[in-house]
Amino acid sequence: MPDAALGGQAMQMKDTVAAAPPQNRGETAPERKMSLTEKIQSKLGEKIRSGEFIVGEKLPREKDLVASFNVSRTVIREALAQLRAEGLIDIRHGVGAFVCTPPVHDTKIPFLPDNLKKRSDLLELLELRKGVEIEASGLAALRRSPAQYERIQEAFQDFCGALKRGEDAAAKDFDLHQRIAEATNNRFYLEFLDYISRQVTLDAPRSLYGGEQSRRLDQLTALEEEHRDIVDAIQMQDAERSRSAMRKHLKASEERFLTLKE
Repeated sequence: MPDAALGGQAMQMKDTVAAAPPQNRGETAPERKMSLTEKIQSKLGEKIRSGEFIVGEKLPREKDLVASFNVSRTVIREALAQLRAEGLIDIRHGVGAFVCTPPVHDTKIPFLPDNLKKRSDLLELLELRKGVEIEASGLAALRRSPAQYERIQEAFQDFCGALKRGEDAAAKDFDLHQRIAEATNNRFYLEFLDYISRQVTLDAPRSLYGGEQSRRLDQLTALEEEHRDIVDAIQMQDAERSRSAMRKHLKASEERFLTLKE
């Protein structure tokens, strides 16, 4: 669902809180869902981080936010309190809430190297990705919205196009995986993969994705089919099939990597 246009202080934001997607094939829904407060906090936080609300700008009045999101005043106040705790806004009592300069966080994950130059580094990272992305794929199948699925499908088409053109498709590959992580509606999956992508797209051998004369047609076809299976399972909201497809893809990626020369 697209965000409504924001204009002036009386900005219209007709965002609604989406219902949880139906359970599928007996899959048990996650025990903990985002609360209304967390969802409003996430939406407003994203608008601040993306620059829709600029530093120093006053947020819409409390009653306008209540009307826009169709939630209680208590929910809005709790969401604003969380945003203040994050350092994203300053609440001036009797005046309103104002956007602050977002705090700078250290995005380095301490146990990961700055550069993945050794073959063993990338193999170990692939192993780590299995533990994260297999479950992320299942959650994405259960939780994705129609708009999130459209972004997944668009990223898949971009990836396939890069493969067909013989381009280095590493960045397109990771964009697709990030869109899947986004559809989990758990920001930590996305933040983790965002960090990982900055390492692998810089350091992964190009022959994994194309761009070298040595690449084989059957490898490119396999890459496309593996991703298609994941995307199809997410479309059908089949969590087990999605996990299985992601497991198969990451295992095949590991095997392809092992065939490369030192």
